[in-house]
Amino acid sequence: MSDLIERGAIPEGYRGEVFDGRVIMTPRSPEQDWTVSDVKDAMKAAGIARERVFGDVLITFPGENDAAPNLTIAGFDAERRKNSYSCIDVLAVVEVPSEPEDEKDYVRNVRKYGRSGIDFYMIADPFRKTVTMMSKPHASGYGRAAEIPYGRPVGFTPATGERVRIDTSTFPAREQGEGCGSR
Repeated sequence: MSDLIERGAIPEGYRGEVFDGRVIMTPRSPEQDWTVSDVKDAMKAAGIARERVFGDVLITFPGENDAAPNLTIAGFDAERRKNSYSCIDVLAVVEVPSEPEDEKDYVRNVRKYGRSGIDFYMIADPFRKTVTMMSKPHASGYGRAAEIPYGRPVGFTPATGERVRIDTSTFPAREQGEGCGSR
């Protein structure tokens, strides 16, 4: 995957990940883009430097499939390795599912991010119109999960001390089955 990224082989507007030994490329939806933009604005308002907040950048997970989360918040001393970072430098991850009941975001990533010790994992789901905020990582996932409906604020404080508050009232919703030809 990192070779593909280095060579620029991922088409513009697409997101590439290796999952279960397969390269999966999916286009980003407007809802994903708008939600990530809103979360980035909240990170900036919390005083987190833009160099520590990035989207669709490769995160390496030793012994597991690498990932390119929709949004990653890294620590102060995060070490860039060409165009990637190690999961040990990640404080929080935000994912916006591209399809309803996305097993990758709700099952596999919960396990992987928790097992890797990522303190906060937030799923902003435009289909459910909810944010699931997870914390207290452990070997098989997260010890705490709260589901918050769109419209209510979500907050967390990463290990670096910034108090992040995200206004979810601007998060766009998407109906299941929405797309070309589904009128």
